[in-house]
Amino acid sequence: MVPSRKEAVLRSFGADTRMPTLAVVLDLIRDRGAVSRVELADATGLTQATMTHAVRKLMALGLVHEVGTLPTTRGTPRRLLGLRPDACHMVGVQFDLYSAVGVVVDLAGNLVAERSLPAPGERDPDTVVAEFAEHVGGMLDDAGLTAAQVLGIGLATYGPQDREAGVLIVPMPTPEWAGYPLAETLAAATGLPVIVENDATAAGVGVQTLGGSASSFAVVFMSGGIGSGVILDGRPYRGVTSNGLELGHISVDALGPECHCGNRGCLDGYAGPGAVVASALADPELSRRLGLGADLLTDFLAIGRATVAGDPAAAALVAASAQRLAVATVTLVNLFDVGRVVLAGNAFADVGPVYRDAIQEVLDRSVFMRDVHTVQAELAGDVSRAAAVGGAAVVLRNLLESPYAERRTAAAK
Repeated sequence: MVPSRKEAVLRSFGADTRMPTLAVVLDLIRDRGAVSRVELADATGLTQATMTHAVRKLMALGLVHEVGTLPTTRGTPRRLLGLRPDACHMVGVQFDLYSAVGVVVDLAGNLVAERSLPAPGERDPDTVVAEFAEHVGGMLDDAGLTAAQVLGIGLATYGPQDREAGVLIVPMPTPEWAGYPLAETLAAATGLPVIVENDATAAGVGVQTLGGSASSFAVVFMSGGIGSGVILDGRPYRGVTSNGLELGHISVDALGPECHCGNRGCLDGYAGPGAVVASALADPELSRRLGLGADLLTDFLAIGRATVAGDPAAAALVAASAQRLAVATVTLVNLFDVGRVVLAGNAFADVGPVYRDAIQEVLDRSVFMRDVHTVQAELAGDVSRAAAVGGAAVVLRNLLESPYAERRTAAAK
């Protein structure tokens, strides 16, 4: 019996070309559309022999094929490589307390199905996971796919989290969520392998997947709160446990109020959606005018729309938030020396340009290396779906580069 392409992919990651190399090469081919082995070697700094080996592996997996030739002034024309978009599909779900979205993507990052999912709120995790499983099945039906054609599900959400165990280790939104077997339960309900990923890191991978890749850039992610991630040399920076780069929990006031994280004066408490909404609710006239009093994200989006429409009171609150976030972003850029900052997350859906412009202004005057190179602030191509797309893309990336993902995939088969 000939194994399916999915089975071939899942069984082949114990071979010697594992790794970051394959993921980076695949990202480059996705970004450039059609590219030669020579161009890939030049772009990555890998030797021709290593690149040939990596390409051979990707072709054997059915992920890449030759799509034509590039004439040269002398010698044999270069053979061009491209992706097989339908070689595999992955599911991504991004969720927090206030929102959830699901997507199905192919290898090229094309969205073949998507759904807005019920927000978890403060409901128990069993109920939420059962809903996720139902909607994953619905998205696969919408896309005309079976579970056998899907590599797995990537859950992009807040931290701290234990990626290897597939659990959240924070009692939010309720104590039942801390240590709940999130990945294991959803895998049992869907029959698909499940991985958990930090939402800001997933957004960075999503930016790459959606065609906005660069070798190194930072992500500022804002939905229910503020997070961040960094892509360095094409790969997500993870630190020891993939729980770093919590921009929202950098102290901006050492004598400020205590945060649930244990720190004092955290940025999220001054610049995050919660801080903006709290200030708006303290203004009875503004609160009444905007019809506030729903959940935090809904209220923040209402304030954002009012800002764009020219409401001066709403605009003042957003401007104060944007200035504080901009100053913190300078610290992020100074630490990692990136040339690009991408904003992603539901909170930027309407008011993203206001934050982008405020951050750009502060970057231009305050970044330490501004006389060496510019730093560009921009919005993700799809601020609301970038993390879900990245969660889906991380499924394949983990198979290509993470030894523990191999073990979990084998266990799930």
